[in-house]
Amino acid sequence: MATTPQPAPAGPGGKLLAFVRHRWLPLVLLVVAVVFVLQNRGDTTITFVFLEWTSPLWFTLALVLVVGMAIGWALRRRKP
Repeated sequence: MATTPQPAPAGPGGKLLAFVRHRWLPLVLLVVAVVFVLQNRGDTTITFVFLEWTSPLWFTLALVLVVGMAIGWALRRRKP
């Protein structure tokens, strides 16, 4: 059964409460991302075949995430 969204409560805090209620997942992910970056600021050395470079750990992990997402996007199943 479908439900209709409830209107935001009146008053100055009503819009904020409605925003938080409907956007809680992006807010939580933003907090997790900020904590992740702050805790992983140290440098790491990456060696690939004969190449070697140094970058912050958070950047290296974010780069691997983006590459993995690109591979998943490229290999996703298409509907017939």
